[in-house]
Amino acid sequence: MKLVEVTTKKEQQRFIEFRRKVYKQNPLYVDNNLFMIKEVFAKKTSFIDNKKIFVINVEDKSEVLCQGIIVYAKDLKEYIQLCFFESMPNQQKAVKLLVDKAIEIGKKMGCKKLVIGLNGHVNYGLGFLNSHFDTKNSFSASVNPEYYNKYFKSLKCEEINLNTYKINALDNRIDKYKGIINKLNKNYTFKFFDKKQFEYFAKIYTDLNNKSFINHRYYYKRNYQEDIEMLKELFLFMKEESLIFAFDGKKPVGFIMWYPDFNELVKQGDYFGTKHFFKNLIFNKQIKKIKVMEYGILDEYRKVGLPIGLLNKIFEVVKGRNFTNVETSWILEENKDSNSVCEAVCDELYKRYVVYEKRIK
Repeated sequence: MKLVEVTTKKEQQRFIEFRRKVYKQNPLYVDNNLFMIKEVFAKKTSFIDNKKIFVINVEDKSEVLCQGIIVYAKDLKEYIQLCFFESMPNQQKAVKLLVDKAIEIGKKMGCKKLVIGLNGHVNYGLGFLNSHFDTKNSFSASVNPEYYNKYFKSLKCEEINLNTYKINALDNRIDKYKGIINKLNKNYTFKFFDKKQFEYFAKIYTDLNNKSFINHRYYYKRNYQEDIEMLKELFLFMKEESLIFAFDGKKPVGFIMWYPDFNELVKQGDYFGTKHFFKNLIFNKQIKKIKVMEYGILDEYRKVGLPIGLLNKIFEVVKGRNFTNVETSWILEENKDSNSVCEAVCDELYKRYVVYEKRIK
């Protein structure tokens, strides 16, 4: 058994083929990360800027057993990250070899902790699925078989838990907040992203993220180019109405991002890619679920009810369409404010996720 650092195009192809093998063996799942990994290999993304990246296969007799991308981000110096992990079952020794390699690299970088399940930045993914292993993942949601968690639990990692929530019907539930909503509509202006002013609104999005999530676990500052690239990719599929901003006069104070669950366009066991752009043009109206991806609000505006005002705008946009239910993205269990909003508006706690940390000694 050996570690193989992936550096050549041939080795990169083997890395990708292993991912496809894993997902084909789990036909409920859709691979939403393959596109990003290909961009990393092609060095076409600013994801690679200010980072040291080590792509690793663990092999035995030329057969890949598990794999991951070890990332050191200069703006998150405390952590070495094990990202985009995949494995075949019953490979505890191979997984430990990979984890030990990540710790070895982390020591050289002066890191204090290994984090497993953070994909370079929280905007690219956080957490392993820790419930509902028999359901298809929504767009951008992590997915994995249950045995992944058993690997890391056996290594006695600290567990950081995350929640998602579900709304089972797009009904008039927001109406009970009419008093708050009417007040917000008088005092604030809500605007959709305008692609004609792409860079202007993209920069607002970046600034709000950097100010809203400054104390969020694992978050570190984004630059404009990173978010421009990410939003350009998302806007191949989502519409301007999917990114809504709140303004206090001319001052941007909050945003919310949502989109249809594009994974409904993808065959189970397949990967999401540009081919689904054309499928989305034809079959978008058949998508039933929407995904509330994130919202960010400046500290001084969190107590005025802006999350409800932004959620209300989503309900207004989708009213009368074919959508039937809503799933939220992950929320750290320690984020009491966001969990309380979801508990008030949503019908149920839904999928659970977990991130693993291990102190480097």
